Amino acid sequence: MIALAQTTLQRIGLIATLVLASAGANCAQAAEPTATTANLAAEIRELGDIELLVFDGREDFLRQIDNALGLGNIKNPDETFAKLPRSPFTVTGRKGDEALAICRIFIPAKITPESHTEIFAELMRNWFGTKLSYASNSDLTFRWLIFHEMRHCQPDHFGGDELKDHQDELEADLSAFEYLANAQNRNALATDIAAFRVITSALFAEHSHMIGLSLRHTLETPDQMVPFSAEQEMAAFQTVRQQIGKRAQLIATAVTPTNRELIRAITELRQAVDQGTETKSNSLAGEILIALDDAIAHFAPELHQSVANIRAN
Repeated sequence: MIALAQTTLQRIGLIATLVLASAGANCAQAAEPTATTANLAAEIRELGDIELLVFDGREDFLRQIDNALGLGNIKNPDETFAKLPRSPFTVTGRKGDEALAICRIFIPAKITPESHTEIFAELMRNWFGTKLSYASNSDLTFRWLIFHEMRHCQPDHFGGDELKDHQDELEADLSAFEYLANAQNRNALATDIAAFRVITSALFAEHSHMIGLSLRHTLETPDQMVPFSAEQEMAAFQTVRQQIGKRAQLIATAVTPTNRELIRAITELRQAVDQGTETKSNSLAGEILIALDDAIAHFAPELHQSVANIRAN
């Protein structure tokens, strides 16, 4: 019996904390994973006391959490789980410095490989299409996200302030990359995950997950220190998000800009950076806009080109 434990949900763009009063850690009774997910679950179990669980909707997730921890031990479960995440996330816990026996990685059923949903496309809200162009492939990027979550299973990733969360996210990305990268896929995987993080950092992620620029720098120049602080990176991504929002509103023909209008805003801002008329006082913001425009062109080259053609006309 655990007198006091803390359980944390960590995922791309969202971190929520569950406070347990006295949780007993029973095994969750998950719906049986499908073949590909089951193979990945078996591989992960070989690496530690980690369960990979698939849930189909809110009620199934709450049932599995109830089996594992007991909803009575979780503060405000309805409020906490009112909005389920779009991505894989990790449920961990500890008593003091001691980790609970099992770390659980949850995956929404709609983004498992068997669903034929490209997880990068889903996490980018399908703004750039549902079938993306990869340097590696969608299966490898899915595995990268799962092994990212595995790093969060370690006790040194159990919570912290925004700066620690920022470092934890970057470290989890790099840990997963090094686990999966080999001579054949290294450059391709690095290209895909850097582009993905730049896009999500600029458009969707909360502050602690704005790590796209530091990830890109580390992958490109692993022997050099990142030449800016976490605070500077988060501030630069917030600046870029504001710039994109303002430019998209000027372009938009309705109250809410469409994804194409947003892409057009990004391409226009990137052109302004190239011409030296934008972000003169914030070189990091300029670097982000260039990387962001390149990242969209990488994942959705035809869409990016069509928007650029509209802008040119």
